[in-house]
Amino acid sequence: MSSKFWVGTALTLAILSSTARAQTDSYQSNSFEGNFTTNWNPSGEGCVDPAGFVSCYATQSSSSLSCMTACANSNKKGTSQYNICVNECKELWLANNVGCWIQSCWNQVYSCGYQLTALSYFDGAGLPQDNSVPFYPPPGDATAGACSCNLGYVYGNLSAVSTSTQGSNCEVISSGNSIQFYDCACCQDAWPISNILAVCPKTDLSILGFPAFVTQTQKALAGSTDKCAILTNGSAACTSAYNFPFAASSVYNPLTLPTGIPGNDNLYNSPGNAFSVFPSAATLTLSLAPSYTSVITPASFLPTASADPQSISGTAILGGTTTASSKTVGSATGSSTGPATTSSTKANSGFRMEGNSVVLLLAAVVAVLGM
Repeated sequence: MSSKFWVGTALTLAILSSTARAQTDSYQSNSFEGNFTTNWNPSGEGCVDPAGFVSCYATQSSSSLSCMTACANSNKKGTSQYNICVNECKELWLANNVGCWIQSCWNQVYSCGYQLTALSYFDGAGLPQDNSVPFYPPPGDATAGACSCNLGYVYGNLSAVSTSTQGSNCEVISSGNSIQFYDCACCQDAWPISNILAVCPKTDLSILGFPAFVTQTQKALAGSTDKCAILTNGSAACTSAYNFPFAASSVYNPLTLPTGIPGNDNLYNSPGNAFSVFPSAATLTLSLAPSYTSVITPASFLPTASADPQSISGTAILGGTTTASSKTVGSATGSSTGPATTSSTKANSGFRMEGNSVVLLLAAVVAVLGM
């Protein structure tokens, strides 16, 4: 396989393989400490039931550890049976994290912390992002209690590959033509970056590995002799020739990004609550993979609850060797949540932005490329 092959695909492969490595490491170490099971609001700040929230996390974490111990007692470490058992414990742990929010912190389901909890579930369980987690991703017009960046939209783009028949393998499309190969690769790597920057141009998204994503893209495209000139007139050429799913009217060339983009602004939650009345019946039955089902009675609303500042610490969800990221979520008036709304199915996660609907599917890149 030629070295050119990796220019258009290395970025997505690196991200997905880093997730697989993290999961494998969890199996081998028998420990789920780190980004997959992080409590992104460890004190229950701003929740309708802070004490209940903290207690819920403690209870379900203890149960998950007991589940892991049972795996070790009934299976030999390193065997496929042991790995499957531990993986199911982990997935249940991640699902329970979501349940704790729905029960005791439902007023903050548009917050940065809840979004990180939801995408940790999808990423840690190796599942495509879909609509199975309530209130995620948040609607683009979410304001009260909303995170300053729609992290669900960002994650959906970072973890997605094109569903089009073209655009999945630039080397095959180009048939050895170097110019066409880099045209295709520039389009392939520009669409997720453009989609994300259209929503959160100034936000520090280190916790999702986005700066590393951009840096790796720039290195991969360094061989483009015309510096990705195919992007000069927007996405039209990319769409007509390669069918890559640009969702924004603005297209960012990864090799000539404006100064200060991507930015380093902290994530923050806008003041207030996503809801002051739980938007469903008195109870909610939450069912998540692999076998999590819980009938949840949401805690009563407290007028004093709000999306207070929260401390967010943890290693990057995506991005491989990205160093630990510790971010403080500040409070601010208003919200800079982007205009993305969602329309999802079980098999995919769709995002609508500026009137253009784009379906993004987290697929097995190895299978798509026939490796």
